[in-house]
Amino acid sequence: MTPRTKAIYRSLSAKVTIFIQVCRELWQFAGDGERFYEKIVHSFLPTLFSKWREAGTDHTVTIVLISRVHYDATELQYAAGPLRRDEDGRWYKDFFKVITDLEVINDWNPTLFLLKDSFWAFQRDILLAHHYHQASMESTKPHQARLVGQISYAHDGPILEALNLGLNPNETHYIDRSLSSTGVSTIMITPGTGHFRVSKQLLRLTTTRMLDQGFGLDLVSLAKAPLHQSPIFSFQGYEPQFDRDAKSSIRCLDPLWGGDEIPNDAIAREKVTFWWEPFWIGVTFWDKQMDLPFRRDRSVSRNPAQSKFS
Repeated sequence: MTPRTKAIYRSLSAKVTIFIQVCRELWQFAGDGERFYEKIVHSFLPTLFSKWREAGTDHTVTIVLISRVHYDATELQYAAGPLRRDEDGRWYKDFFKVITDLEVINDWNPTLFLLKDSFWAFQRDILLAHHYHQASMESTKPHQARLVGQISYAHDGPILEALNLGLNPNETHYIDRSLSSTGVSTIMITPGTGHFRVSKQLLRLTTTRMLDQGFGLDLVSLAKAPLHQSPIFSFQGYEPQFDRDAKSSIRCLDPLWGGDEIPNDAIAREKVTFWWEPFWIGVTFWDKQMDLPFRRDRSVSRNPAQSKFS
């Protein structure tokens, strides 16, 4: 258990934000035959809430579903709302749904039932968002419902976008601070392995904001621990070059802070893929076997040595 998580457990009233990534892997089966979304509502969240109940905490909890939908070129005319384009040229749009907003809950069973139904409803709604938009704009003209777009995989999810949304309310946490709240915690639940493809500029901005506000992220992975380092971000950028005139030459050698695009650069450079380990994320791999009581539960954590949620 990390010192940050221990502080959240000991505090009586903390502000906890739980992001749950809705991606293609969420409806896939784990090694024990249980789907990943079932591990959230049947295993991890009940265990977490029981820990809070045993500690006598009174947390203010916000639960948000996050997802990204990619669109083909033939579907752009049906997609409603503003679209964005990633570095690979794919069109996408991010969706967020708030399940609970700043609520103090003693009985979590109704919320777990609502969350389980919301997984399916959220998937349906984001793929039919264009239909709802057209129906509201032209209510008198009927439209045939059609599923548009595909939900992304876990490594393409909007993890940084969601994290920045959670940081916005705490931007001025030092002004008129409420003494009734004794801590702030952010938890990201994903069925992925902890690898995310992100934008370099957004990763730089997020890292700066996390360091300025002094917060960290607890990443809970429902998959088995991979053979590679996790968590890890991959992004496209230019090879850093050593500049003798730069005041912080060592920092410029970091692929995240260096290797920026040079205006009017006469040398044609190609972007390469960099892998960057976020030091402000602590990861836990939740692989508890609920249907095998005779088998020792497997709950692996990279930092610290044992799981902080078991």
